[in-house]
Amino acid sequence: MKLSALAVMAAAGGAHAQQPPAPPLSSDFAVTVGSDTIATEHVTRDALQVSSDLVVKAQGVRISFTMRLAPGATVSELLTDARPAGAPASSASLQRALIAFTGDSVLVTMGSDAEPSQRFAVPAATLPFINLSSAIVEQILRRARVVGGSSVQLPVFAVAGGQLLQATVRWTSPDSATLELGGATIHARVSPEGEFLGGIVPDQGVRFTRVGAGDPGASAAPLPTPAATPSPDYSAPSGAPYTAEEVRVPAPRAGIELAGTLTIPEHARGGRVPAVVMITGSGPEDRDEAIPIFPGYRPFREIADTLGRRGIAVLRMDDRGVGGTPRGPSDPTSADFADDIRAALAYLRARPEIDAHALGLVGHSEGALIALMVGATDPALRTVVLIAGSSRTGRQVSDAQVRAAIESRLHLTGTALDSAILANEPARQAQLASSAWLRFWFDYDPRPAAKQLRMPVLIVQGATDTQVTPDQAEELASAIRSGGNRDVTVQLVPETNHLLVRDPDGSFTNYSSLQSFAVNPPVLGSLADWLAAKMR
Repeated sequence: MKLSALAVMAAAGGAHAQQPPAPPLSSDFAVTVGSDTIATEHVTRDALQVSSDLVVKAQGVRISFTMRLAPGATVSELLTDARPAGAPASSASLQRALIAFTGDSVLVTMGSDAEPSQRFAVPAATLPFINLSSAIVEQILRRARVVGGSSVQLPVFAVAGGQLLQATVRWTSPDSATLELGGATIHARVSPEGEFLGGIVPDQGVRFTRVGAGDPGASAAPLPTPAATPSPDYSAPSGAPYTAEEVRVPAPRAGIELAGTLTIPEHARGGRVPAVVMITGSGPEDRDEAIPIFPGYRPFREIADTLGRRGIAVLRMDDRGVGGTPRGPSDPTSADFADDIRAALAYLRARPEIDAHALGLVGHSEGALIALMVGATDPALRTVVLIAGSSRTGRQVSDAQVRAAIESRLHLTGTALDSAILANEPARQAQLASSAWLRFWFDYDPRPAAKQLRMPVLIVQGATDTQVTPDQAEELASAIRSGGNRDVTVQLVPETNHLLVRDPDGSFTNYSSLQSFAVNPPVLGSLADWLAAKMR
């Protein structure tokens, strides 16, 4: 039987173990991006342990954890409980895990199991890591001070995913440090006693703020200012044969207006041009479907430019709560977003430059699912394009993605893989309990809507996509054809991932290592050629 953390600390403390313990210190943190708070955390620390109550609003999860401390600012055990974000900390846990850090191993015990279900080989003195936790950041900084030196590399174990990472801490002054971990750099302020006083990730605009009275960081060195993020340029490129107009699209069912850009090709006076509405994938995204952590990734701008040069107008819009579009009603689902696209079609049909009888939809990922919904109820549409669209329920897609992620990161097989997948399920259930959107997506089967499509349909699928597997393209085509539609084309694009970027591997766990985030040219070519032919 191994000693408890309390026994280890007492044995290591010598004469100092007889001194009265220092009172616990409590602090509160907020993690923000711009004006949005994405996480909050209440932390209590004493000589033996650190307790945290972390609410990650963006994921709908509440993680309560206790770190048992060991000599040298290391950690002997981590006990975690996961709940829905809105559940009280005293409510029943949906997932409990005990993670023991013992020499060269991390041992994970799930729930009430008597024995560890997983073992991971790690270097000695590995620390745990939970994303967005200020308590964890502080522990890494405290460990770096104990190790000493102006630059320190520390092994850390990512609790979500079971991945071994390396943290690099560089001290820029006695009260300032940079922490590099997982591709992000945190500029941190630290008190003489080792407390984390706040930090910022300049490239992402993420800020960790210690809140409440008596902030000991008031006299510490100031944090760097976040890099100014320029407003996206939605104008037409110089010399383009089309114009780009800022528009506001009324969405009466939501009671809001959608901000967007309408690109209109050059056309004869009094003439009308065909047009498509672009539909973004899951998660809040702007009209270009940009992902800030992937430099230069603006696929909808590239598609709009390509189609504009082929004589097709394009309407692309900011999602609810992004850019110039208000949030609207809380907790919307894909069905609500489908109403937004119907509103966009109504807007285009009222524009004098647009041919109301030559309208189409281009949906990517979840946007393809929404295009199916709208296409099934609007037979007047000329075309529908489904890019990386699933033929299966969200639950089936999620199951496959979880398995692929665990296989890729942990290299598990057989019963060990099955156990890791099972261990992930309570956290997924916590997310489901807190998100109407996720519940809708999990249950929605796209095949009934696919059978109702009567217009020409193009399915574009990356051959190396691991988020929506390539075999689903033909499954989707079969569902459409089974409803009597014979004008269905499938384009399988080699070496192309779910982002539509050239990627021979395609694993979504390796996106950050890609050298370019431009849309693979064959995707643009297939889309433009097919639409130009069908829109005539």
